[in-house]
Amino acid sequence: MLTFAMTTTTKLAGISLHRNNRMLGEIRIEVSKTHSTTILDQIDSLFTWTGEKLENVENVLVSIGPGSFTGVRIAISVVKGMFYGKNVNFYQVNELDALAYQVFYSLDNSFLLQHDEDNEKDKLKIYSMIDSGKEKIYYAAYEPETVREEKKLKQTENYEVIKLEKLVEKLNDEDGKIVLVGDAGINYREKIMKTVKNKMLFLTDDRMRISTATFTQMFLNNILEKSDIFQLKPDYLEKSQAERDKK
Repeated sequence: MLTFAMTTTTKLAGISLHRNNRMLGEIRIEVSKTHSTTILDQIDSLFTWTGEKLENVENVLVSIGPGSFTGVRIAISVVKGMFYGKNVNFYQVNELDALAYQVFYSLDNSFLLQHDEDNEKDKLKIYSMIDSGKEKIYYAAYEPETVREEKKLKQTENYEVIKLEKLVEKLNDEDGKIVLVGDAGINYREKIMKTVKNKMLFLTDDRMRISTATFTQMFLNNILEKSDIFQLKPDYLEKSQAERDKK
């Protein structure tokens, strides 16, 4: 079972190939301009280096946002063009969800900085944060929970767009430990830490940004929503600047 995963939602382009639960290859590159100038070359290199063929792909996992309006469209357009007319299964990934699961899957490992061994998983709250620029953030909040002795992740706050100042106030009002994940957690770490200090935990830098390997782990755990080539569409959370300008 060959699975292709892709995101261009933020400045970090991520693509990977997996056979069953084994990663064959992953490329993660932060681009200075638009993904459209490099993404096809990256995909071609991934298939060449792994020795795999496009026609063998059975599952396609793609981020639908939220994030850059252009970036989200690029990933969806690329997979539609690559796999149109092919017998593949499409799965859409909300990148805020994926960031939260990246934390959740990391809690049993050594990826957390400032980890308190007395602090159990279910006492943590996870904030996924994607930077939209000018201190505006796409975010959602999650908590680990135990259901029938199995660890799960529960979303506790809906997907929203919020200004950094308001988000910092929200973080400061939280009880217990908080894990931040996503590029906004990196970009605004210093400003957040000025107000919210002792309760904050961070992943190591390599886990703060999304890895498409997390998409595959979510897929293998039956978390992702199945879609098709016609239903795949961006989830922006807000209107584009062009739509706002019309008003």
